[in-house]
Amino acid sequence: MDTNTDLLSISEMARLRRVTTETLRHYDRIDLFKPCYINPETGYRYYSFMQYEVLGTIKELAQMGMSLEDIKAFLNHRNLDESIIILEKQHEILLKEIQEKKALEKIMHEKIEFLHGIKQNNRLNELFICHFPERYILSEGKPGMTTKQMCKEITCLEGRLKEIAPVFASNRIGAFCYDSINTFDSNMETFDYSPFIECDSKYKKDPLFRVIPESDYVCIRYHGRFGTYSDSFKLVAKYMKDNNLKQNGCFYTNYELDITLTKDFDDTILLLQVPVKKV
Repeated sequence: MDTNTDLLSISEMARLRRVTTETLRHYDRIDLFKPCYINPETGYRYYSFMQYEVLGTIKELAQMGMSLEDIKAFLNHRNLDESIIILEKQHEILLKEIQEKKALEKIMHEKIEFLHGIKQNNRLNELFICHFPERYILSEGKPGMTTKQMCKEITCLEGRLKEIAPVFASNRIGAFCYDSINTFDSNMETFDYSPFIECDSKYKKDPLFRVIPESDYVCIRYHGRFGTYSDSFKLVAKYMKDNNLKQNGCFYTNYELDITLTKDFDDTILLLQVPVKKV
């Protein structure tokens, strides 16, 4: 056979179709695209000009997301009806991927906005009043956990969320305490918290679903860790006393900046929220 005039060498075919020679060797090994002639003495592969379009089809179908196995099946049984079916199938897959990408883009945008908000509003030990609407959490509601138990519990709670990247760069991880803010002082090293993860109403059938009532909250940001005392507690208690406010339910702390965002525990930021009402 005159390989100089009738056929393309593997390197020529690879160059014309802008693929690698290793790609063509792989296609040969899996019986997807085999050379029409192999020199018995040298083992060199050669392709006909007619195979140029077939390789082009393989390349374009792969660009549309088809697996090599599906491409192989299509090439072996291709006709007009099969072409329509395969394109409609890939179109459905593409639409699903687009929706997933849109959802991921929205999540990433919200996380970026959240982090910019922390950077702009990270003043510590400044009291402010905030009205929170009804909120929802997942929690066992068991106080008195050790640090290790709390970490394990938060991990278990996170596993109940059927969402994309639900925790990273968010303030959804928190803990609440049944006690009064006035019971704490600087002599206390730790106190009993129950960890939670904020969620939305779609989790209301979860047995761990709980409601945080709508209320006005006295809030303050401070450096620290769950379950440890901060002088910020004293500031909140004094403010409540001076303004004739009474604690109205459990108080809450949320990590606004946690160890997923900083490697230094001393840089973490907690938001203390104490529900209040007029005495």
